[in-house]
Amino acid sequence: MNKRIYFLIIAFITFLVLATICHYLFKPVYIDEPLIQNDGWTITIDDQVYENIDLSYVSKSIAFPTKRGSFYTMSKTLPASSKYTFPSLMFLSRYSAIDVYADGELIASNFHDLIDSGSFIGCNLNVITMPQKDSPISLTIKLYQTEKSSYTYFWPPVYGEYHDVVRNYLFNNFFPLATGIFLIIFGAAFCIITLSFYKTLPSILSQLFSSVLFVIMGIWILCYFRLIDFFVWTNSKSSEVEYLCLYSMVPLSYTIIGCIHDHYKDWIFLVIAGTSTVVCLVLIVLHFSGLIHMNRTLHYFQSISIMCSLFLVVTIYKDIKQKKLLPSEIIQTVGLTCFALSYPINFIAFTLEIKHIIPRNLLTVRLLPIGGLVFVFTILINYFIYMSESFAMRKEYASLTHLAYADGLTDLPNRSRYDKYMTDLDNGNDDYCIISLDLNGLKEINDKEGHAIGDKYLTEFATVLKQCFDQKAFIARIGGDEFVAILKKDYFNEVETLLTRLKDALEVKNVLYPGYRRSVASGFAFSTEINGRDSHSVYLLADKRMYESKKIMHAKLGIAPRI
Repeated sequence: MNKRIYFLIIAFITFLVLATICHYLFKPVYIDEPLIQNDGWTITIDDQVYENIDLSYVSKSIAFPTKRGSFYTMSKTLPASSKYTFPSLMFLSRYSAIDVYADGELIASNFHDLIDSGSFIGCNLNVITMPQKDSPISLTIKLYQTEKSSYTYFWPPVYGEYHDVVRNYLFNNFFPLATGIFLIIFGAAFCIITLSFYKTLPSILSQLFSSVLFVIMGIWILCYFRLIDFFVWTNSKSSEVEYLCLYSMVPLSYTIIGCIHDHYKDWIFLVIAGTSTVVCLVLIVLHFSGLIHMNRTLHYFQSISIMCSLFLVVTIYKDIKQKKLLPSEIIQTVGLTCFALSYPINFIAFTLEIKHIIPRNLLTVRLLPIGGLVFVFTILINYFIYMSESFAMRKEYASLTHLAYADGLTDLPNRSRYDKYMTDLDNGNDDYCIISLDLNGLKEINDKEGHAIGDKYLTEFATVLKQCFDQKAFIARIGGDEFVAILKKDYFNEVETLLTRLKDALEVKNVLYPGYRRSVASGFAFSTEINGRDSHSVYLLADKRMYESKKIMHAKLGIAPRI
């Protein structure tokens, strides 16, 4: 087990190293370096003009209106676009419709239809095709704000060749892109694997919910970093998908905690988890009812996520202190806690980046993906430990069950297993046939040849018995030389055929290996011959007929009857 854990640790470290190498080794080769349009902007708000604005410090230069319906105009002069094959401009709009003008000509207009229908407009990564011109281009961007405080910060637009602009964005977000795709694929595969084991291992439920969380987490990361639109056109719905995934992760996290060591039986856990879940669901309902959109309720969610993180920390501390958790459960809970903490920590890092205390994208593109990967890593460790322990216990249980119900010499079901089977017959409604079988001459062989040869006789007969009845009957050794076979109604017409096949097989053994004589006496009876559901009476009737057959056979073979 320790070797597997070490292997996973090495694999995780290797993954991070490879991701770092890929980030620097596969830096895209640009046709022409994209231009970051950070400074030199003129911004107009309600006839108030602000010139030569640096977008990185826009919050310090301008007090943006917080009310809905505000209108902004941003303008600046871009270099000539004639050197580009497909000149493009990429910029992020936040909860607003946009109009883009080049030299006074409208070249793009997006999301006005959503304003007219009253639909929610989220954050959108806009890629605008610019006209090809030999002279500098006068760019104007008009933003129609639909939510309060939409533009407390700006990400500067990027201008250049289309493929270079896209490569630049994907490269800067390579780690969350790779992590998001990995989480979706891994979560889906892990879900299929856990579902395949669920019937045999119902306690694997926490891993099943974790796999669902991985998929949601991957989708959320792709939406959060505005990467989803590179794969699917969402028509400004990516923010709604982002918030839905985000708000659903809290109930899922509590569900996973509840499945670990049955925390759902604790009333304190139920109150906290239930309250948090209801709040998240209410916020979602309020959004789709149009009363208040989810972007305006993020501070409520952040409070809930902090509470969830603290609750996880306290829970794992108490459980470890009281030694309630298994090692695999501790690992899983630690991973979930690390992921839960990554969100509030990422929010703090994002705030520090906006205030220019730390460099932009230093932490925000890494913290959330790393939190998700740590959780995946702990789930894999938990899975290996849990599955190994579960299968070891099942193997031990199967071994003990086999020892309890199997004959040590012939490996056939023993008397205990036979008695249980007979009880099941009495409790059922199916008709059956019991065949009583008794080996001839076993005592004489034991007396003359020794018990080793007698044991060989028994094992040979058990092998032939299994081959002849070929899973058509329940067979067992119920005494020294006594065996039984029980057939269901479907094989009633084969009873005589099966017994003939058994006796013929023994005769073949006699010809091939003439060291001793092999034969068996048999008698059978049907459950329909006895009134009521009494399998023991059916067996006694079969056994009586077997002894009558045995007397005749002993007389033919010259074997003295037992006293």
